[in-house]
Amino acid sequence: MNHSLKLIIAVVALASIVSGAAVAPRTVDDRSAISSLDRGATSDIDIPGDSGHEPAGQVLSSPDEFSEQVQPFLKKYCFECHSGDDAEAGIDFSQFETQADVLDEQETWETAVEAIENDYMPPDKATQPARDEVIAVKDWFKRTVIRDAELATTPGVMRRLNRTEYENTVRDLLRLKVDVFDNPARITITDDYFQPATRRMPRYVLAMSHQTYGRRKPAELPGISELPVDPPVAHGFSNDQSALSFSPVYLEASLAIADSLVSDANFPRQSRLWNSLFVLDAESTTAEQIATARKRFESFLRRAFRRPATETEIERYTGLFERELGAGNFTTAMQSVVTAVLASPSFLFRRDHVDTGATGAGVDPYAMASRLSYFLWASMPDDELFQAAAEDRLRTDADLDYQVRRMMADRRVKSLATDFGMQWLKVARLYSARPDKDLFPNWYLVDGDSPGISMAIEQLLLFETILVEDRSILEFVQADYAYLNRPLMDWYFVNPAEALGYTPPQDAYEDFFRIKWPNLHRGGAITSGAMLVSTSATTRTSPVYRGAWVLEVIFNRPPPPPPPEVPALEAVEVPGHSPKNVRERLEQHRLNPTCAVCHDRIDPLGFALEKFDPLGRFRPDYGQNVPIDATGNLYGEEFDGAARFKNVILRQKERFVIGFVEHVAQYALGRQLRASDQEEIERIASRVADRDYRFSAVIREIVLSDLFRSTVEN
Repeated sequence: MNHSLKLIIAVVALASIVSGAAVAPRTVDDRSAISSLDRGATSDIDIPGDSGHEPAGQVLSSPDEFSEQVQPFLKKYCFECHSGDDAEAGIDFSQFETQADVLDEQETWETAVEAIENDYMPPDKATQPARDEVIAVKDWFKRTVIRDAELATTPGVMRRLNRTEYENTVRDLLRLKVDVFDNPARITITDDYFQPATRRMPRYVLAMSHQTYGRRKPAELPGISELPVDPPVAHGFSNDQSALSFSPVYLEASLAIADSLVSDANFPRQSRLWNSLFVLDAESTTAEQIATARKRFESFLRRAFRRPATETEIERYTGLFERELGAGNFTTAMQSVVTAVLASPSFLFRRDHVDTGATGAGVDPYAMASRLSYFLWASMPDDELFQAAAEDRLRTDADLDYQVRRMMADRRVKSLATDFGMQWLKVARLYSARPDKDLFPNWYLVDGDSPGISMAIEQLLLFETILVEDRSILEFVQADYAYLNRPLMDWYFVNPAEALGYTPPQDAYEDFFRIKWPNLHRGGAITSGAMLVSTSATTRTSPVYRGAWVLEVIFNRPPPPPPPEVPALEAVEVPGHSPKNVRERLEQHRLNPTCAVCHDRIDPLGFALEKFDPLGRFRPDYGQNVPIDATGNLYGEEFDGAARFKNVILRQKERFVIGFVEHVAQYALGRQLRASDQEEIERIASRVADRDYRFSAVIREIVLSDLFRSTVEN
């Protein structure tokens, strides 16, 4: 692409920020938007406008409640550790003298109330509050701090597509027959088995790993530039709007990708849109070519921008086409325009609008179409969603319920497994696992794909089975089935002849069979090889890593990071005493009171899984008849070993269900949850319980919720 054309495209792209705002009541100022891009601003571009809410600070409880109910609670149960200059964790509750003081420190109080409600605080050895006292504090919190947050004006945002959303949207917009980029996050490259409309997963799955396929097969579209990698999110998902920045570097990368894609020699063969968009067969005058291009832009821009294009936008891109036509032909001019469109912020960003037109207040139907498609498919709306938006058929419960059922039967819903499910289960950590070669040589003696790749596929197929067959989400905790290949059967000590009725060859790495677990300590995500290996150290198991995984993934209550001054586990020693195993090491670690606060929560959950070695294999003891103590306590219930531990979780299933709903809602909304969201989350979880905890119930209830349909932009 020549330099002058790049400048023209950049100007067109930046200008589209302004014209796109014409669709919505809220506008972005031309100069401020461009200057924000020049500065490399984040995607959280504030859009001026009155949200229609009452002023922040109004509450539905009396300030007297704080002094009469909350302060006495704090003095009785919290002041001993959390007051004065040496307050634990730097949290001094004695400084809160009025309710107004609380509203100035909302994050502190969100953490505190959560800890009290989940029995993390006060510590076990301290005096415990009665349940009605805890309920009273939580009720006060809902009617003050949370209500205050709800009344606050919420700025609108423009949300950039993340890397996966961009890849999928380019594929669907240009109707490509192949994926544009090599994306190992998809785990498998073969997906013929995935047929959600049948509502059944097959007994046998051919699952070739993406890593293996990438090494064996040349790219259909070689030479395509790559997008910059999105920054990691500490606790959340890759579509979190707060982490998706936009800069001149990103714009330059978008231009390079678009140009290399539409100019690729294989592109005409791989795009089903080539003849209808880029080619004009009949002889025609310049005026006729321009008129034809303009007509095609009306349809193409609507799909690219996920909304009807304005006349200004259509004229702008028609003008670019006319200029390029003078230097080439119809096809090359159209390639230049498509390059510009793919680098436009109206393509790279999603914009949620509030519609206050004749149809009444509510989310703009095109914005709702995008909310649905990027939640369920991580891609742009299809033609049916666009038609429903054009006819304003995305407002009622019946409208949305129909679309959810239709979209969940579409193969594009696989993204819920690959882009939500595998992030939720933190499968990517498995690829960086490097067990010590001297201690665990078997990990490296397996021919073909490593055990880790097979374990990742095992997790993917578990998630897809629960999704496709609409099974209970409780099966993520405990399932009596799994998809294993022959190497994993050997790894987990499963007799293939008993599980299948015959014995597959040992080199059948890509053949996964649905088997029934012969014992209760396996099954579900918690005791999967992927979880157990990715949460082990290189030389030993790590109850800390495993317990933290359970807290974050299963309950969505991640522990805070350790203070920087706390030494590593191996460095903690007591004079005259040599620890014999990990439990004794951690008991020494907890001699530090600062450590004990979190480790009392983390360690018991990790010890429940201690009978699985660092490679995820079951072991009866540490060796040399040294017994393993896998006992612990969770929410007041004792357990011994993984099977009973999972039973405790299922007996108090509401905690897992709320955590899972929170994870899915966070992914659906593309943002961190707020305290003000919690009441709606609990309502969703209750409705999911009423529908037997089915996976579809989680999706449906989130889409129908006030969170997802909010007219205040997220």
